[in-house]
Amino acid sequence: MLFRSMGMKKTYTFIAQTYMTLKGLLQRTISTKTLVGPVGIVSMSYKIVSSQSLVYYVYFLGLISCALAVMNLLPLPIVDGGVILLLIIEKIKGSPINPKAQEIISYVGLLLLISLFLLLTYRDILNMM
Repeated sequence: MLFRSMGMKKTYTFIAQTYMTLKGLLQRTISTKTLVGPVGIVSMSYKIVSSQSLVYYVYFLGLISCALAVMNLLPLPIVDGGVILLLIIEKIKGSPINPKAQEIISYVGLLLLISLFLLLTYRDILNMM
């Protein structure tokens, strides 16, 4: 019971921290240079595994999982939050959104996501050198 309660509190904290980070990024109080991509995550994982206990690694994995869950629910095209937003618009409108418009929205979202992925990966590699 103690672990479940602690796990729920940490999950709430991780989700709140992710939202606060997003807010800080939008308000420009947090620099985008503090973000890391897949290469940075793998690098941090390696450092944690090689120098800390398994508890810290599980803690880190929980943080990553919560951050990914929040990102997945943002109202951006191509992720689940964007699909939910499109479904809400469809419900309000009372008819399906034009398939061509959906296609364009999906491609724009995919382009933005790939661009962010490449930018963060590029920064990660530069930071490793």
